[in-house]
Amino acid sequence: MADKNEQKSLFPVLALVFFSMLVLMFIYEFTKQAFNPQITIWESHAITIVFTSTIAVIILYFPLRSSYREQQKTQNALRLQKEAEEKLRKSEVQYRSFVESVEDSIYTVDRTCRYLLINARHVARRGLPPDTYIGKTYGDFHSAEETAVFSDQVARVLASRSPVQDEYEQNGKYFLRKLNPVIDPVVNDVVAVTVISSDITERKRTEKNLETINRKLNLMNDITRHDMLNQLTALSSLLTLAEEHADDSVMKRYLLKSEQVVDTIQGQILFARDYQKIGVESPQWQNLMVTIQKARLPLKIPLFFIDEQCSGFEIFADPLLEKVFYNLLDNAMRYAGPLAEIRFMVSEEHGHLLLTCEDNGPGIPPENKEKIFMRGFGKNTGLGLFLIREILSMTGISIWENGESGKGTRFMIRIPPGSFRYAPS
Repeated sequence: MADKNEQKSLFPVLALVFFSMLVLMFIYEFTKQAFNPQITIWESHAITIVFTSTIAVIILYFPLRSSYREQQKTQNALRLQKEAEEKLRKSEVQYRSFVESVEDSIYTVDRTCRYLLINARHVARRGLPPDTYIGKTYGDFHSAEETAVFSDQVARVLASRSPVQDEYEQNGKYFLRKLNPVIDPVVNDVVAVTVISSDITERKRTEKNLETINRKLNLMNDITRHDMLNQLTALSSLLTLAEEHADDSVMKRYLLKSEQVVDTIQGQILFARDYQKIGVESPQWQNLMVTIQKARLPLKIPLFFIDEQCSGFEIFADPLLEKVFYNLLDNAMRYAGPLAEIRFMVSEEHGHLLLTCEDNGPGIPPENKEKIFMRGFGKNTGLGLFLIREILSMTGISIWENGESGKGTRFMIRIPPGSFRYAPS
């Protein structure tokens, strides 16, 4: 077909060249006879042939060269088209092979939720013949409620150009469905949505079983811990009474030490209770000022200052955040004594929120600044600061001490971007 078109395009050119040569020959012959009537016929014909041949070659060269170039371009274009078609065919074969080999349901719908592609796994899961989905929409096989939910998800993918996923239950089974945008690189627009639906029934059952087991264990721990604390309280009371009625100083000393052991055991049990709660409940937004004030209420702090800017921020942290501030305040009062002066300040630094807690106590020696966060280190239970760091780390918040020894402690709490926000007025 290309050769015939090429011949048709050359015919007018050759005809034009032929008639142009006739005109040139006539003009040339007339000119020769006018200027040199003595020239012979053979000389005239020889000169005419050489002249016209030269002119013909010059005239034909450019259209023939252009035609040749166009022919080469056409051949290259056809070759590239065949290569692209072959690559597309191989890509489609590989894609189809991948789609059919996975255990998940995979299907593609257009903007109207009409099926464009569907794998055998999904057809088998629905229990329908393979050709059933041709030309059909999602609503042809699902209830109006299910169709409304799916259509809304497709609309969100089309608008945001980002994946959307959800979990749903169907016939007693649970599925995780992820909708991914199909973007045409030519028009740079979402032209379809590919859905990957995975059966997560076994995972959900395992999660429910673990939830039940954890609930039972927590209940058992709560009951056991409650009973142990009651017994320890009774034991502490008995030891106090025994100490009051003891006459021997040695006996009193042993009874006093026994009471201290009871207090230590109580502290460890309470720590285990608090530690068990870390991460159990989902993190939540908490106003900085309100949380610090709640932590302060059980304590009688002589001098307490808090930056007003704290009321303007909320922190996304574990619900035990109040416990963090309570332990910081309790530690400050233990070491700073009855004249404890505690101050909270807040500032923003390189996109982070920096909360400072200072007191006027004796401070921390340089060699102990990191050890104080280790479990068991300290004069009391050695669990408070360890617990603080564990609670804060659940949402990526860090804490360290950088005060000057002999001039008080200074705890720095850094809240990363995304874990704090400005509180609504």
